[in-house]
Amino acid sequence: MSFSKLFAVAGLATMVSGHMKMKSPAPFDPSALNNSPLDASGSDFPCKFGNGYSATGGTTNQYALGSSQTLEFIGQATHGGGSCQVAITYDTTPTKDSKWKVIHSIEGGCPAKGVSGNMGDNANADDPFTYPYTIPKDIPAGKATIAWTWFNKVGNREMYMNCGALELTGTGGSQDNFDKLPDMLVLNIGGKPQTLEGYDYVFQDPGSSVEDNTSGSQVATCGTNGCTPGNSAGSGSSSGSGSSAGSGSSSSAAPASSAASSGAGGVFVTQSPSASAPAATATATSAAADTTTQAAQPSATASAGSGSSSGSSGSSGSSLSGACSPEGTYNCMGSSYQQCASGQWSVVMQMAAGTTCTAGQSTELNIAAVAKRALKIARAFRA
Repeated sequence: MSFSKLFAVAGLATMVSGHMKMKSPAPFDPSALNNSPLDASGSDFPCKFGNGYSATGGTTNQYALGSSQTLEFIGQATHGGGSCQVAITYDTTPTKDSKWKVIHSIEGGCPAKGVSGNMGDNANADDPFTYPYTIPKDIPAGKATIAWTWFNKVGNREMYMNCGALELTGTGGSQDNFDKLPDMLVLNIGGKPQTLEGYDYVFQDPGSSVEDNTSGSQVATCGTNGCTPGNSAGSGSSSGSGSSAGSGSSSSAAPASSAASSGAGGVFVTQSPSASAPAATATATSAAADTTTQAAQPSATASAGSGSSSGSSGSSGSSLSGACSPEGTYNCMGSSYQQCASGQWSVVMQMAAGTTCTAGQSTELNIAAVAKRALKIARAFRA
């Protein structure tokens, strides 16, 4: 049985129950925040507000203007990665009419790098991948709301958005600099155009602070009119892997046309897909849940990774900690595994129910079904 089919079987048997949610910045009322995407209708835009969840509770993120921060996540349903944005509004209780401006864009590899499907089905596991960004130094201080958005690479066409309370400290910023930042992109909900499945997304207007993880991948450029194959964003995307302390103004030109233009950035306007949208825009996926999860398959050729072991040795299938190489190497302990990410061994993550991996280190996670029920489902799947 192929690796991807086995993981699809495991997904059907266990119905992966989790997606992803923001850990840092701290979200509103984290105990009440679920990890599902925004509703396809757009009814809970922005921030998943509704059904008892609101802009209350949680810790206020106190960030100095110009400070370096880190984006962190919880969950393992990474859907092959995708592209993310970090945005701010000065509305402390955001609505559909709030003006969201992007301070950092992550193009490809978010919220996981080198992962072709999901990392597992543990909704409470810490994502080992983190993403640095910088708060602009020349925007106004004061109370605000910070948001993370994500367009997933594989699975249903979805948009994720979590938000948290923000207080910016410092002096010298201006509203004009904030207004010059690019608008937050809204797709896949409320009649907006849809992203193309299987692509890493570059943003038509990502701003001056960009992490580019698209090297060697299939790319589509996304703007308010939807997505088209290829990179047509021009100079808006940088080749660097980190964030810059942007001046608050975007280095790329605004999109030539907009399917839903508005005076306020990132405003949600319910609409029917425009007839002038690119023909390559993806059609809607009607499945109610993501049932196909593929294995992580890093492209790097790895030898035994380094790092200290909590057991006898890495090759015997014991957990590791500390520095590691090459990037993307897997370390399997049978019913659990970890991965070399950003030069450090990740936390130990559990395998999907009914599966096990071959102990030791390798460039691929070699998975086998251990339950008879899973094997029966596998035969039916192949049929």
